[in-house]
Amino acid sequence: MELLRGVWALVVLAVVTPLCGIPSAVISLVHRGSDVTMRLGRIWSRSMLWATGARVRYEGLDRAAATLPCIYISNHQSNVDIWALIAVLPVQTRFVAKQSLFRIPALGWAMSASGFIPIDRTNRSRAIRSLRAAAARIRDGRPVVLFPEGTRSLDGRLGEFKKGPFHLALRAGVPIVPIAIGGSGRVLPSGTIRCRPGPVAVRFLESIDVGKFASDDHDGLRRVVRGAIAAKLDEDEGSGTRHGDSTAGPAGVAGSA
Repeated sequence: MELLRGVWALVVLAVVTPLCGIPSAVISLVHRGSDVTMRLGRIWSRSMLWATGARVRYEGLDRAAATLPCIYISNHQSNVDIWALIAVLPVQTRFVAKQSLFRIPALGWAMSASGFIPIDRTNRSRAIRSLRAAAARIRDGRPVVLFPEGTRSLDGRLGEFKKGPFHLALRAGVPIVPIAIGGSGRVLPSGTIRCRPGPVAVRFLESIDVGKFASDDHDGLRRVVRGAIAAKLDEDEGSGTRHGDSTAGPAGVAGSA
């Protein structure tokens, strides 16, 4: 049944992606700066949540728009994370996404035309340029989403956070809103198409004022943000062992240098 559900989700993805992506790309090319990709993305995302059987529960949703512009920092277990966030984030939000996504027909066209930011995790200089582009989006008043682990977790454990998002936050001087997502890796594990319908918890945590950190204290900021996310995930699991040391240092759609 899990395999059949996964095949069904792929069919829905193949149908809904061009239906939402092509109009989004065309409109965004004509009207630069349009938020149509995120608006249509909500239809796309909710279709995929339905197809995979992800039953998403949100906590602290009022915090998602309380401190705009901001940087959303989230853990990353599954593609379900992206769908769950697009479904509720402000439409002016943009993602920093791995470069390979921009090569997907319809989806990549829409992302590129609407100002999503590609990042090449294999090339440090290009990654830095991507973060500068993200800073420009923030200066334009747009919140940005990053997944600082750099990739989806294979075992559900919280990975190390990379430095880039925290350099970006300190440079931009905007609050960070940490997001702890639990359960998505069980619904759609990384590396398989098998889907297991079930609950997903998306928790928007208290925003973190980066002004309380020195301009070069990206390590301190990184530890605080990772610790907040790890504590909430450990709370879900009832154990501090599943997600590793909540005070550990560095680790996508978005990884960074």
